[in-house]
Formats: sequence, C-alpha cells, structure tokens
Amino acid sequence: MSDHIANTPVRDSDRSLKWLALLVAAALGASVPLWTTNMPFVLILASQAVIAAIVALSLDLLMGSTGLLSFGHAAWYGFGAYLTGLAAKMLTPEMMVLLPLTVVVTIVVSAIVGFVLVRQIGKTFAILTLALGQILFALVFVMSGITGGEDGLQGIPVPTALGFQIVKPAVWYWLLYGVLLASLAGAFHIRRSPLGKAWLAIRENTERARFIGLDTGSLKLLSYVVSASLAALAGGLFALFNGAASPDLLNWFESGKVLMYVVLGGVGTIIGPVIGAAVFTVTEHYVSSVTNSWLIYFGGFFVLIVIVAPGGLFGAASSLWARFGTGRRGASA
Repeated sequence: MSDHIANTPVRDSDRSLKWLALLVAAALGASVPLWTTNMPFVLILASQAVIAAIVALSLDLLMGSTGLLSFGHAAWYGFGAYLTGLAAKMLTPEMMVLLPLTVVVTIVVSAIVGFVLVRQIGKTFAILTLALGQILFALVFVMSGITGGEDGLQGIPVPTALGFQIVKPAVWYWLLYGVLLASLAGAFHIRRSPLGKAWLAIRENTERARFIGLDTGSLKLLSYVVSASLAALAGGLFALFNGAASPDLLNWFESGKVLMYVVLGGVGTIIGPVIGAAVFTVTEHYVSSVTNSWLIYFGGFFVLIVIVAPGGLFGAASSLWARFGTGRRGASA
C-alpha cells in the first residue's frame, strides 16, 4: 500500500509532463507563421508538411488500427484533390461546400470499393489497393478532357471561407494546422473508444475477434472508409492550397511515400506518422536540393530506422522517455 501511495505522485507527474509536452509541441506548431514572416518559402514548406501529416494519419488509422496494409493509399489522396479541384471550377470556390462534398462523395465511393477490398486477406488486399491507385492514375489520362491529362488540373480558383478569399500563407497554415489538430483529436478519441478497441482486436487477431462476436467485415470496412475520407480531405486541401492537381498524386510512388511516413514515424502510434511526415517532407526538400540521388540516402536512412528503431521515431522517443521516467522514479525512491 505504501509503495502504491509513494508511486502515485510520480505517475501523476509523468502524466502531467506528457500533457505539457503535447501542449508545448502544439503551441510551437501553431507559432510557425510568427517566426517565418521573412521566410515565406519555409512557411509554404511547413504547410505542405502539415498536409502530408494528415495523409499519414489517415493511413495509420487503417494500418495501425486494423492492420490492413495499403500500397495504394494515394489513390484517395489524389481522388480528393481532383474531385475538389473540379468542383471548385464547376460549382463554387467556397471551402465550406467543397470539402464536405469531397468527404461525402469519398464515403460513398470508398464504401463501394471497400466492400470488395476488405474481404481480401493480407497481401491480396495490399496488391488490390495498389491496382486501385494505378486504375485511377490511368483514368486521369483517359479522361484528359476533364482532368487535364499529363498537365494536371490547372486553374483551380482561389478558395473562399464564408465568402472571404484565403490568400495569405499564414492564414493557410493556421487553417491546415487546425484541420490536423482536429484530425488528431478525432483519432485519439476513436483509439480510446469501443470502436478503436474493436479495431485493435482485429489487428491483433482477426479470428479471435470474430469468435468473441465482432463483425470484423463491417469494422474493417468502416476503418477503410474513415481512412479514405481523411486522405481525400487532405487531397482537397492540397488542391486548393496549390491551385492545381497533378497525376503524380495518384502514382504508386506517392503511395510509397505515405507508407514511409507511417513506418518512419511509428505504425499505430497516431503521433508518430505525423512526425514522420513532417521529417520526411522537410528533409526531402533540402536533401533533393543538394543532390539528385536523394532517394539513395533516404533508402539507407529508412533501412537504418527499421533496424535500429522498429517502432519508428516516436517509438524511439517513447523508449527514451520511459528510461527518463524510470530514472526519475529510481531517484525519488
């Protein structure tokens, strides 16, 4: 009993430190426009990193929660970009209409596609997701009269929010960052909910989850739809932010990058893929500006992370934090 009482304040202190660290990290992220006023390109790069973080989070909701490995997740990212861009050109530039429309259409389409895909197991599911991405990639060229083909979808109008045009990079960043924080909050809420625990049960052992009465098929489908919708939302934000959408958004290489975001940061950790996406995006820009062989260096770094820190950057940081906490508890004993 006395040991429990003695350890409780330390555990409460650890929990407080974790929340404090999260709040400080969130505040630092929000402050980026304040110290980049004379560095507009850095702010734009940070905005691109935030969009990449949203895409990475969307894949982690699928792969990290239910264990479904997707090799073609960029299909929904590109789908959202083209859908939002076309709607902006044909209907309205109002974001409060465009983004909900993109999410609703993606929910319907991904539910139809996912109904077939989630019935497949393991490698078959992964390969079919890759095939889906390549089909959409090919459709961009087949429907070049609408999509712009190889040139991409150009001339997307400047978006508005409640009638006000969004032009300033700082406003864009805070908008994107707000979407990321809302997505993270939603992901954490889902992870702690019965739905999140059911997804984790499926990830650990699908057969046992089925034996205890879980409708694994429906739960996998729901995970796929939620993941696809968030990826499409990120794609829509990308198209509005850049004023264009490229076929490269649907390519297998883009899907590979998103997968690297998640593995680099830490699969199933929620925060990890966000960190991985930010690190990858910023590092990719600066390394590729120095050498055209940047993929070689990235490949080596990726292999090193997988070997040395299988849990990704977030897993390595968590291990260091645990050792720090153990040292504090030992010192206070």
